[in-house]
Amino acid sequence: MTTADNATSLSTSESSEPPILHDQGMPKAARAHRSRTVKKNALSKDLNVTISSSDQALLTKSVITVKNVMTEQNAGSTANAPSISDAGVSASDALPKKPGQLSSSPIVNQALDNLLVMIRPERRDLLQGPCITIHVGETSVINISKRAAMAASSVLNKHFTANPESLEYRFSRGQVHPGAVRFLLIDWMQETCNEFEAYAIPAQKTFGEDVAILCAARLLGMERYCRHILTGYVGYLKTQLPSYEEIIAIEQNATSDKDPLWTAMINHLCHDRYKGLIPDAEDFEAFLEKHTRLKKAMESADIFFAGYAKKRAEGREKERRQRWE
Repeated sequence: MTTADNATSLSTSESSEPPILHDQGMPKAARAHRSRTVKKNALSKDLNVTISSSDQALLTKSVITVKNVMTEQNAGSTANAPSISDAGVSASDALPKKPGQLSSSPIVNQALDNLLVMIRPERRDLLQGPCITIHVGETSVINISKRAAMAASSVLNKHFTANPESLEYRFSRGQVHPGAVRFLLIDWMQETCNEFEAYAIPAQKTFGEDVAILCAARLLGMERYCRHILTGYVGYLKTQLPSYEEIIAIEQNATSDKDPLWTAMINHLCHDRYKGLIPDAEDFEAFLEKHTRLKKAMESADIFFAGYAKKRAEGREKERRQRWE
């Protein structure tokens, strides 16, 4: 592992537009793919989020790319996954609304649903009606379809059902990455609602971006749409030693002490430290001194595992004595 205590921000590069191709002679599938790509790039230009420099530093970007972790379904969708970059987007430029999106009433009666099993006309209807704003500290993610958000997010559905006239929801600063919120509720939401067949949230280009997406999905109650990403990374953290950059990303985005990525990482780090399998043990101990949450979690896990091992040993001894009595 290489030491890197300072988490870097999410990637700020934007994909360039694909070259204009002539449709003549192109296969139908290629024309459809080009059409979706152009539509995706046009959509990304209109996204509206203000991101402060301090917010950009909240997420680490992993230096080591996790390979062969995602499933074949995951790998297939990664190539066209939009980035959750925050660069070049301003909340002062309003997202243009399609006809029918404007609504004089903020009230929406929308039950929680599963976008993956809805037909396209139903999903398109979710984009109609009033829009909401989600605040993350001083940063605002605007022009989110209220109906679509209530259909996909259990947290937002509960909030706006209890507060039907509200058009805002707030997270505290540092609780979630604004770019991840924007990706889930605008980038992915608008595209999957317009596609013929809805698709799960695609994996991103880096470990840090994926962890940010998982954190946002967990806090919004949208885990069902990225369960495949979570499963892949839990498997990775159970079997592989993460880099320092990856440890920082998970530490910063763990939603609780029971967060699946957090617990998988803590258990594996404790096991490898106990077995003497950490290659740079001294550097790792110095790293722990600067990350008190990680240090305390590993200490608690060590106590738990020691007690568990003692209990098992006492149980085996008791069984042995009973056999000889």
